[in-house]
This record gives sequence, structure tokens and C-alpha cells, in this order.
Amino acid sequence: MLLIWDIHITSKIKTQVLDMLREFIASKNEEKNIVFMWDYVYHFSYDKNALLDLFKLFLELYTQWKNIYILSGNHDWLVDTFVYEEWKQVFDLLKWSWALHFITKPWLTDIEWEKVLLLPFCLDLDENSYEEFELWKTDLTESLINSKNKNEVFSWKLNQLVNWFIKKEGNLTIIHHYYTNNQKFPGYRSLFSYKDISLSEELLDNPNVKLISWHLHGPFTLKNYLCTWSVWATSPLESNQIKWLFQYHDWVFSFYWKQIINYLDMEQTWVVSYKDVESLYSQYTQNLKNIFVKDWIFKLDVFDVPQLDIKKTVLSLKVKKLDYDEIDSVMDPKLRTELSDFRLKRNTTQVNDLLEKLKRPGEDELQTFWGWKDLLKEFLKIQYPDDYAKYELKLKELKILD
Repeated sequence: MLLIWDIHITSKIKTQVLDMLREFIASKNEEKNIVFMWDYVYHFSYDKNALLDLFKLFLELYTQWKNIYILSGNHDWLVDTFVYEEWKQVFDLLKWSWALHFITKPWLTDIEWEKVLLLPFCLDLDENSYEEFELWKTDLTESLINSKNKNEVFSWKLNQLVNWFIKKEGNLTIIHHYYTNNQKFPGYRSLFSYKDISLSEELLDNPNVKLISWHLHGPFTLKNYLCTWSVWATSPLESNQIKWLFQYHDWVFSFYWKQIINYLDMEQTWVVSYKDVESLYSQYTQNLKNIFVKDWIFKLDVFDVPQLDIKKTVLSLKVKKLDYDEIDSVMDPKLRTELSDFRLKRNTTQVNDLLEKLKRPGEDELQTFWGWKDLLKEFLKIQYPDDYAKYELKLKELKILD
């Protein structure tokens, strides 16, 4: 099967994204199962024209006799409506969904002779729709179900449901769009908790389960967990990330490098040249490969890393003095003309200095995503007391705060 993750399509980049996807899928024409892993909507805008063009790609693949699975993500809900709800209803009504599946609820199916639980981002889970939902009672589940935090209650439902499917099916591949509780993954500093809606970390030690997931745009393997990432670098926050598409079969996965745009970030200590950028790129890709060869439960087959395309690269340089008039003193002029774009960033204020000025959560809480949300709210209250309500509302609309 082909795994295509976090497209985040927008009109500005849609032609490049769709051309790249068509080229990749055509190059793997023998693959009949294509799983589109949620988050089709761009982070901060709803671009209906771009989403319609992506839907046309789904139809093209449908006419090629592919099995297409289109799962909902956290970005793909407008209030309580899935962004492809209209087309989903049409296909359901006309009974055409035998090969084109819009999935907004947990669904168990067979893909390539494996039992696969497709677990998209859901607005709610109705425990009355599933058998034996009271299974697996523990002190943990009791504390979650009695919690006053709605996300912890949702986490209880989610874990109860997953455990029920595991007990029912035995061996199971789970493709899901949720965090993992209290687990630090390779390449990430943050932890997540049940307050962020999370699966239990105990699933990582279950020999009968394979987990394929994530939506933080960074890949790794750990134990029985394969993490993929986004189709393209959607913002400068994704610096020093090289993007791939995935082919997966029988625990073996392959990376196929597809560059639309890269954001590279480096310290400036001398006049930076093309060789410096290329060296940074090579170092990062090698470090990335090392993340995957540590765990052989998921076997890495192809790791395709061609030469860096400098014309599709945005470079951010951290400099002591922010002066574009003196740009030749920090960057080679030839490099500037070849880059897609470049930025200078002042390297003065350190994050730790800012944290010391704030009322911080406890250290354990600060290790979780929820704790950092609390820290963000505290910063806004201190920095912008008169406008806090307005900023809080906007962050909730962007789904950064709950």
C-alpha cells in the first residue's frame, strides 16, 4: 500500500503537490491500495478550490481501479462537518464506495491480507455502538472516565475501543490519528498526555499490534510504531526536515524522496556557501536514516535521497546582527540567487530566558503538550492582558487551544 500523509493543500502550492502525487502513484502502479492519511486542509485556512482539485485526484485513482481510503483528520472538520461530507454522501447514496472510502469513524477492514483498524480523528465515539465497551477495567480507565476533563474522557473511550478490537482480532494493524500518552519519541522533546487525547503507551509493547500514525510532520520507528510525516514542509517551523512518501507492505517500508519546498535553518559563523547548505542537508538525512535502523521490527528497504535541489530550498540564517545591507558578509551572493528564498533571524533571545520570566507549570506538566498550552496562555495573559480574550478565541479557532 501507499501511505500519503498530511497533504495540507492550498491553492498556492496545489499544482506542485498534485503533480508530485500523480508522479509518485504512477511510478508505483502495481500498488492497488492508497491510504490518504487525513489533514487535507491547510493549517490556517479552508481552501475549497484546492480541496476540490484534490478530490479530482481521488476520482482519477478511482477510475484506475485503485482502492482509496480517505480518512478524516483534526484539520478536516468545519465545526461538526467533514470537509468531504458532500461527496461522501453522494458515494454512499449511489453505492459507489466499494473502492472509494471516506472514513470518519473507526472502521475495521482487510488490506493486503491484514486486518487493519482505520482510526481517523473523530469528533466523538459512541460507546453504545460497540460491544463489550466496559472491557479492560483498570485504575487508569476508572480515573479517566471519572475525569472532569473532556479530553481524558475521550481518551478513555478511545483506549477502550482499541483494546476491544485487539482482543477481538488478535493480530491487528492500527492506522490512527492520535497521540501516545507519556512517551517521548525519537526526534521529539515534548510528551503528550491523555488530556491531549492519547492512546496508552502500553500498546507499544504489544507484540500482536502494529501502529502506523502521527501528525507532527516528523518520521521515526520505535518498537511496533511507524511514524510518517507530511507531504511538504508547510511552514518555516518545519526547518531541517526532508520530506518523503511511503510504500509499505508486510512490515517493510520504503521512503521515496519528493521535494516541493524545504526550510533549512543554520547558525552563521562565516560566509555561508552552497557547500555549507549541502553539508547540512547531508548530515540531516544521515541522522534521519539512523533513527530508522535502530529498530528492525519495521524493516527499512529503500531510503531514496537524491541531491539537494537548492532552487526548492528556503534558508534561514541565525545571525548576531540583523542587517540586510551587509548580506554579503554572511551569505555567498551566488547562493542567494539560487535559493528559493532566504531569511535572516536575530540570534539573541533564548527560549529559556523567556521561560524564567513566566509562571511555569510543574516540570512534569511542562513535559506534556498540554503543559505547553498552559504556558502559552500564561504568556499571553502577561504580555497582552487587555487583548487576551481576543487572542484566546483566535487560538481556539485554529485548534491550538481547547
